[in-house]
Amino acid sequence: MIVDAYADLFDTALLVSADSDLVGPIRALKSIFPKKRVAVASPPARFSKELAAIAPFTHISRDVLSKSVFPTRVTKPDGFVLTHSKKRR
Repeated sequence: MIVDAYADLFDTALLVSADSDLVGPIRALKSIFPKKRVAVASPPARFSKELAAIAPFTHISRDVLSKSVFPTRVTKPDGFVLTHSKKRR
């Protein structure tokens, strides 16, 4: 985020995380670039009160997350087919 802020690639960043280790980088970004905004979206069943205290915060519901998953098979415009195996290694 900080590198992208220096490159002026965003006005508002959306951080998807519940990792409180990111509080420091968010504070630094807000200090160096006071006009840039950071919002935090937390995955289901995760929460960081530290992140919620320094940035607008919301949870991503399981329903929204399930609708955001790519299908098992995606055909690119050039006809190449990308597939995903549901098997875990």
